[in-house]
Amino acid sequence: MKINILRNTIAWFGKYSGYEGLTGYFPGSMKQTIVSPNEQIFSKIIGKIFQIYKGWNTMKPSEIFAGLRFLSKIGSNDISHILYLERHLNTVSILKQHQNKLFGTIHLPIRQWSKQELAVLDNIGNVIILYKEEVQEFCKYIDRSRIHVIMHGVNVDFFKPGQNASVRKNKVLFVGHYLRNFDMFTEVYEIIKNDIGDLFDYHFIIPSYHRNTTVIQQIAVLKNVFFHEGLSDEELLEFYQTSYLLLMPMQDSGANTAIVQAISCGLPIVTTDVGGIRSYGGGEIFPVVENKASKAMAELFKKYYYDEDFRNSVSENLRRFAIDQLDWNLIATQHRNVYETVLRNKK
Repeated sequence: MKINILRNTIAWFGKYSGYEGLTGYFPGSMKQTIVSPNEQIFSKIIGKIFQIYKGWNTMKPSEIFAGLRFLSKIGSNDISHILYLERHLNTVSILKQHQNKLFGTIHLPIRQWSKQELAVLDNIGNVIILYKEEVQEFCKYIDRSRIHVIMHGVNVDFFKPGQNASVRKNKVLFVGHYLRNFDMFTEVYEIIKNDIGDLFDYHFIIPSYHRNTTVIQQIAVLKNVFFHEGLSDEELLEFYQTSYLLLMPMQDSGANTAIVQAISCGLPIVTTDVGGIRSYGGGEIFPVVENKASKAMAELFKKYYYDEDFRNSVSENLRRFAIDQLDWNLIATQHRNVYETVLRNKK
């Protein structure tokens, strides 16, 4: 099988993070051509010309050029797959043939899409959605037979629990900025402070260029709050392995990288019941609370704090869930099976 991949790399992700990790787990029998945006002068010039001509102002010129290169290779490959579909909807919109060869992976919940963006889905052969909760909503824009649900994978050999003795009971982690409910975090912080005290250190891993909102700036001056960025893979792993909880309320969610990595590390998650959280064990492997239910979240936090056996039991179940359902080796096989099924049905 010859497969053509359009891959974007998230700037703040390391070697072991991101959906693009999928391509490293395909067998050698799948011959891959991988196209990625680059910042070479020629790429940016051609992309800029196309950006002005088409009015694609939401895309970087390097992304536009990568999309054009990707389109040129669809005809000579069995399958073509856009790993981050939301970044390349303009690219899909100009495809005039070979739509049945094209896959695109949906990461974002449907409320983050405009009607114009959703209309583009009709021009793509197949989509992979990384969570099951909103499949029926997406069916309004693409036929159910062309939708495939596959989970976001994780490198379970890298993202793994550390030694129990290294876990610090007063260390609380928060990773990322997109679709996080920072207002709810602030309320939970105050309840914990009043009910338990100033016992905890709250570590936020957020790039500085995503800290310019009023609420994040207000959080930054709270007592015992620390911000981090530019971490190596090993430094990020250490935060997952040594924290007692991931306290990260969400406004909405599709597949969330931080939650997937926390699951694999056995780090219990305190979050909200939104979007795709239940696809990744929410409500079954670990408890969740309603969005904006700050008192309930604080009570759950206290349950973990006062009952270490409960915390450790959830930790073990999370790790088992990652190995059984999220291992990239399993996820890559599921992708390959879907590709093969589509190819067979084309004949």
